[in-house]
Formats: sequence, C-alpha cells, structure tokens
Amino acid sequence: MATPKVTVLMSVHNGAKYLGEAIDSIVKQTFTDFEFLIIDDGSTDNSVGIVQAYGDPRICLIHNDGNLGLAASLNRGFELARGELIARMDADDISRPERLAYQIRFMDENPLVGVCGSWVRFFPTADNSIWKLPESSEEIRCLQFHTVGVAHPSVMVRKGFFAEHGLSYDPRFRFSQDYELWGRAIRYMKFANIQKVLLDYRISPGQICARYGSEQLAAVAPLRLQRVRELGIEPTSSEQELHEMVLNNSMPHESKYLDLAERWLLRLDSANRAAGTYPPEYFSRRILDIWFSICLSLADASVCSCRRCVTSPLWTAADTSPWQRLRALAAWVVRRGVWETIWGPRHV
Repeated sequence: MATPKVTVLMSVHNGAKYLGEAIDSIVKQTFTDFEFLIIDDGSTDNSVGIVQAYGDPRICLIHNDGNLGLAASLNRGFELARGELIARMDADDISRPERLAYQIRFMDENPLVGVCGSWVRFFPTADNSIWKLPESSEEIRCLQFHTVGVAHPSVMVRKGFFAEHGLSYDPRFRFSQDYELWGRAIRYMKFANIQKVLLDYRISPGQICARYGSEQLAAVAPLRLQRVRELGIEPTSSEQELHEMVLNNSMPHESKYLDLAERWLLRLDSANRAAGTYPPEYFSRRILDIWFSICLSLADASVCSCRRCVTSPLWTAADTSPWQRLRALAAWVVRRGVWETIWGPRHV
C-alpha cells in the first residue's frame, strides 16, 4: 500500500460495548487517505472479532502479548505508524465525519504546530456540554500549568517532531500519561486547538477518571509540583498540600482557606512575572480563572461573596477590562441569583 497521509491510532482493551461506533466514525471520514492502526491490548471480550469483521483494508490489527497498558500500546503504535501525522482515537468515542479533514488542513497550513486538538462534546449528558479548549499555544501552555491543554483522544500530532525529540509516553504514568507527555512536548513545538467540536467524548464508568480518580490526582501532583518549581518556588509540604487543594477546588469551607488560596495564587502570579516562565498576560488570566472557580464553589457553601471575589487584587494583576468583570458578575448571577449576588450569603 502507498504511504498514507495519516495514521489513526487506537488502543483497545475489552472495549467491545462501544468499539463498533468508534470504528464506524473513522471508516466513514470524509478524508480517506489513512491507515487505521488498532492495538489489541490483551482483550478477553469480543473486541478482536468486532475489528476483524470490518474487512476494511485500511484497518491494521496488532496484538500485544498480554495487557501492556495504554502508554506502552500507544508507544508501539507510534513506532509502527506509517503516516506523517498520527490521529489519536479512543475505543469508546466518536469522531465527527470531517474531523481528519479539518485537522489535516490545519496542520498543513501551520507547519510549526506539532499537536492539534479540538473542542469536544461530552455525552451522554443532560446538557450536551462542550469542552472549549483554548486556541493558541501560549494559552494552552498556561492551562497545562495545572491540567491538560488538549483533549487526548482528539489530538493529531506530527510523528517526525516526536521522533526528532525522542518523545514518547512514559509507562510509569498510568493515569496521567498525556499530561506528562504534553508537558515535555510543548517545550519543542507549538500546540493548537481547532475551535470546533470534532469529537464526541463518551462519559462512562469505565473511564480512568471515573474509576481511579484519587490515584489520578496523586499521579498528577508531582508533575504540578515540577511546574511550581519552574517558577522559582520551592514549596513547603503544607504549601504543596494547599496547591493541590487550590487546583482541585477542594478547599475546606472556611474563610481562612479562601484567604490562603488568594495569597498563594498571588504568589504564583508574582513568581511567574519574575521568572518569565509563562506569558504573563495569559498566565494571570489562568490564575484568575482558578480564583473565580474557587469563589463560586465556596459561595455555594456561604463562605464567599461576589464582592469578596471581585475585589481581589488578582483581577488587577490579570489586567481585566470592565467587560470581563461584567461577564464574571453575570456568571455569578446565573449561579447564585440576583439577591445573593448583591447582598451576599449570610455569615460572610
């Protein structure tokens, strides 16, 4: 077969329930010059039979010797991929028909971009909520200070860029392999997110975040600590604990913790301005977003008022416009109602 433009890479382990829908969404893409590399990671259900039933010459089924895990399976797929571009796909998600066409066109027009994701729609959910990830590499990098900046199953990457810099998934990070890899990769290449839903992201009890939530947070914590150190801060053990509570929005419902969170976020912002690690205009806004999320959460527990939130110096640090503050006020009204937005909850 001629060398394809793109390799679609999927790893599957006992994913028979939704596998057919995922495969259908790829074989019916409007862009057709691809190979579909499916790694069977030791499945014991009917996953292999489902793949073999297609008979599509673009599908290549590879068998692991047992269950090696997602990171090892994807690394094997990267080595075997023949396309210059590699599109990730999970065995329970659905790619929109034009996904590959949009991403390939974007990558061709932006040769310095090494990782391209998109917005994704969560399903099945009552509100069909959309995960709107930032567009520019600078914003994505600032988002990756504390979480992923691209949706893993939506990404398309340049194989050559990853090979050139020796980048691969680290199998030691079972629950956060994408967050760890993106943190290294963005040092060498630009990232981007197409501002359009190109993937439907299934929310199910079988997902890592649903089944291993506490383990996933524990795995991410050392990576987040590394990000803090890159700002020139060597946090104490109590500050590390506070940092995780702030980023996970798991603050105790007491006003003193709101004050601690504010001081810590101000310190992070000041340290970044001194170190120049992240673009300050984007980083300050990212820090402000974290603050606003904490304030809304603690407002539900009658710990924070709208006035307390919007008078924080974090708003000035982020150089927000009156329009941005008005949007924040509108979000507060939607969440808390007019009365509590104006007068605040009791005992604040």
